[in-house]
Amino acid sequence: MLRTIAGSASALNAQQIKTDTIANNLANINTAGYKKSRADFTELIGQELGSSGMPVATGGRDQRGPMVGGGATVSGIANNLTSGQPLENRRPLDLAVFGEGFFKVVLPGGEERYTRDGTFSLDANGNMTTPGGYKLAGIRIPPGSADITIAADGKISVNETGKITGAGQVKIYRFNSASALKAEGENLFSAVGVALEGIPGSKGFGMLRQGCLEASNVDLTEEMAGLIEARRAYSFSARIMRTADEMFGLANNLRK
Repeated sequence: MLRTIAGSASALNAQQIKTDTIANNLANINTAGYKKSRADFTELIGQELGSSGMPVATGGRDQRGPMVGGGATVSGIANNLTSGQPLENRRPLDLAVFGEGFFKVVLPGGEERYTRDGTFSLDANGNMTTPGGYKLAGIRIPPGSADITIAADGKISVNETGKITGAGQVKIYRFNSASALKAEGENLFSAVGVALEGIPGSKGFGMLRQGCLEASNVDLTEEMAGLIEARRAYSFSARIMRTADEMFGLANNLRK
């Protein structure tokens, strides 16, 4: 019965983490460039009935008897990097990546982060910044410039005192797998692996579109179905724990 209670407790904790992950996805359904995440589960080590210690296989074959599981746990939170739908708004500093690639921004302490949220604005020094005030790496537009144009390949041109001049090159970065990115909050990722730098539109990199944002890739129907599934699994695990606790209480109260 103690094993049953322990297994139920691990399942309750796992379903709570799944629920929190889904809730975070739903809270960001309208966040530009947001990438949904999911909780991955793994089974805890089981034990052979009527045996003590760790289960072992002998003779090159699994000769174990009936097994009892040890519960489940969350093995990790995985990011889903599929693209969201384009949202056109015609703001000249808003950018969306069509295809692979992330914008690189620099935090006040110099740390580098990556995001798909292309909601940019200009600060007093001409830096393109995110809503959190983080600077887009390598870009500085001369203050007072007008008619800012950002081409599909990331080249920036401005009208400076009646003359069209170049004002920089937006570069994007991609990764070989989603595991190379770690969510850091504020719609930002840090790089666990090596970031590959490239020009938008070049081989392996997506193109930019000015005056457009990428919508969140959260599917409301999918998330609600997952939430119902997690709620039912949590309820079943709680019922198992309650039943085991009642049985344990009866056993403790038995008299010879």
